[in-house]
Amino acid sequence: MGWIPASPVPCIARKPGLTDRTYTVTALSNYYLYTARRERSPGKVGKGSDLNNRTIILVCFIVLIAGAMNWLLDQNVTEPPARELSREDPDLFMVNANITHFDNSGTVQHKLRASRFTHFPVNDITTLEDPDLDLFSDNGPWNIASRKGRLFPKSTHEQDLVELWGHVVAVRESGDGNFTNIQTESLFIYPEHDYAETEEKVYIDDNSGRTTAAGMEAWLETGQFRFFSRPHERVNTVLEPGQLPAR
Repeated sequence: MGWIPASPVPCIARKPGLTDRTYTVTALSNYYLYTARRERSPGKVGKGSDLNNRTIILVCFIVLIAGAMNWLLDQNVTEPPARELSREDPDLFMVNANITHFDNSGTVQHKLRASRFTHFPVNDITTLEDPDLDLFSDNGPWNIASRKGRLFPKSTHEQDLVELWGHVVAVRESGDGNFTNIQTESLFIYPEHDYAETEEKVYIDDNSGRTTAAGMEAWLETGQFRFFSRPHERVNTVLEPGQLPAR
């Protein structure tokens, strides 16, 4: 006796490397070839032979149709070529990272944090999201924060240069209660020299009062400032009560 399957279509194990479409074509082919063998017997001729021939032709036709459909589907799912990166695109980014800079003696000089660093190879500039810069000195640390910024390559200015903009706030507080608060819209900072400058309007608050100017140079370690004015924007200082010099 020949093998008789429990279901009309024989169970065919999938061979490694065959796709779903190839597997389907193989199953159909084996099913019709199996049917043809069942209908063939030594004592039947004539109509039986004609039926077997028609079955074989039908199987070949189905295999050809399935193969053509498989080829068409492969053409439709061809992936487009990957876009080549240009030098205008970033080649590096870091999220919620920080950079620590040490001086020659191994002491921490400054730290730069940001929610995102993005480096562009075309100009070697790194853009900053929510930057936060700490400058350390003997007279107390400065903390400078803003919404945006960028870090310039050291080769361009022969030293580190950080540009911050978007509500820039620089604060230094000491243990004896003294403080200095600087607010402006943009600020250039040279961390290695504890130096900062701006050509934007600037407000400086401390224990004595408030100074407003059209621009500023600041030597942050020593707390010395140089203020600039314009024809319609003079340097103005308002002293707190009790801070007026005695007559």
